[in-house]
Amino acid sequence: MTDSSNATHGFVRAPDGTIITFDAPGAGTGPFQGTEARGINPAGTIEGAYVDPSNVTHGFVRAKDGTITTFDAPGAGTGAGQGTAVFTGATNPAGATTGAYIDSNNVFHGFLRTP
Repeated sequence: MTDSSNATHGFVRAPDGTIITFDAPGAGTGPFQGTEARGINPAGTIEGAYVDPSNVTHGFVRAKDGTITTFDAPGAGTGAGQGTAVFTGATNPAGATTGAYIDSNNVFHGFLRTP
């Protein structure tokens, strides 16, 4: 979901049809910043990425109870346009998450995050 400032926010639709919005801790609120939910596994865990106010990308997983855990792949860069990206549908039923990160030399790498 994108707001009038062009910042994104995650959301999930509850079984009763209620839409619940959420933002990862540290997500920016400026244009092209914010929280992007990218998928949900059978256990109700949502994976995604968020862009902070410095335009660095970070990963997150949101448990069914709403608890959000943020993470950065080891070696991920901390400059604008760098960081950790989680793939769409990247959290399996056991809770492992896959994605890619861009290091400080702007080189792409893959990662696997265990639950």
